[in-house]
Amino acid sequence: MKPSTYWSERIDASDAARREQMLEIARNMVVAGIEMAFQTSGSGLQAIEEVETAVSGWLAAHNAVLAAEVEAIETQGSA
Repeated sequence: MKPSTYWSERIDASDAARREQMLEIARNMVVAGIEMAFQTSGSGLQAIEEVETAVSGWLAAHNAVLAAEVEAIETQGSA
C-alpha cells in the first residue's frame, strides 16, 4: 500500500464522488426506463413485467460474475 498524501486523498475522494455521480445517473436511467414502460403500456403492472423481463435478461448475461460474487461472500462468511 502506498503512503497517503494530501493529493492521493483528494484523488480518492474525487474518485468516490465521481463513482457516486455515475451510480445516481444509473439509478435515474432505470427509473426513466420504468417510466417509459409505464407511459408506453399505460399499465403499472405491465411496466413491472417489463422490468422483470429486463432484469432477467441482465441476470442471464451476468450470471457467472454474480455467482463468483456470491461464492466470495459465502467464503468470507465461513472463514
